[in-house]
Amino acid sequence: MRYIIYLILFMTCAASVETLQAQDTRYRVEVLVLTHLHHNAEPRDVPWISDYSEALDFLTPPPPEEPDPCAELAAETEPEEAVDDAAAIDPDMQALEEVVEEVDPNAVIHVEEMSPVMQDAWRRLRLSAPFRPEQYLSWEQGSQEPFPELRLHDLEVVLVDDPYTALREPPPEETEGELTTTPEPLSVEELCARSLEPDPLEEDPLPDPTLYYRIDGTVVMRRSRFLHLDLDLQMREAVFEAETEPAQLGLLSASYTEPVDEDEEPAEEPRPSSFLLHDLVQSRQVKTGRMEYFDTPVLGVLAYISTVEPEAQPE
Repeated sequence: MRYIIYLILFMTCAASVETLQAQDTRYRVEVLVLTHLHHNAEPRDVPWISDYSEALDFLTPPPPEEPDPCAELAAETEPEEAVDDAAAIDPDMQALEEVVEEVDPNAVIHVEEMSPVMQDAWRRLRLSAPFRPEQYLSWEQGSQEPFPELRLHDLEVVLVDDPYTALREPPPEETEGELTTTPEPLSVEELCARSLEPDPLEEDPLPDPTLYYRIDGTVVMRRSRFLHLDLDLQMREAVFEAETEPAQLGLLSASYTEPVDEDEEPAEEPRPSSFLLHDLVQSRQVKTGRMEYFDTPVLGVLAYISTVEPEAQPE
């Protein structure tokens, strides 16, 4: 009787998944940003630039992972778990859970490899004189709301906004008179045991700095009655105020150099006074299987959208 119930649930879930797949279409979206090298467009001088850090970002490289000695120690000392899960010993239950835990048909998946169509477009742009390919982004998504907003940027940072810079600096080193005893070094086991204990004085981690890139923006593919692509891109250059030379003021000779104080803290990096901006803000209907071109005097975008065919189910 139990196996009959499992079989009925399995057939019901399989039928619902097939119906859902028939109704929902998945798309692969490929976007290539390019710049026009020979242009005479004047940039806009703006005091600040837009922040796109809230969008889904597949292009920022992840921070390097450091080995965790506590995790390695736990893996060495953790005993093998006994198999007491019903799904692990019941094949019918395991098959049922695999059907229920199907991938979300509207999930957003990053695709790193270029399609042959985009590979040819990138190669042609590299060989052309008036254009330069700058960045490429590809992903798969579903056709139902909410439609994802993805961040499209290069890796050249023009501004780092971090209001917590002073808090991130390590505490000053202790002087010789303050340190009376040398603490004994702790073993890995003791350090790991202490890390598991809650620290009442531990503060919340500081937010990450906000990074502003030279080419930065968002792209959204949405479907209503037709497919539409929304682009909001900026190419910006930081402008710094020129420092006035002493000779220009008539106060000091041009050969004068100020003495260097070795104990003086290094000066903070100068912040831009303004930014030179070129933008591309366009939205229009697009079709699958056709190269779409969005153009401005400075920035351009090639977009290619294709339908993702569902994988054939084994009979």
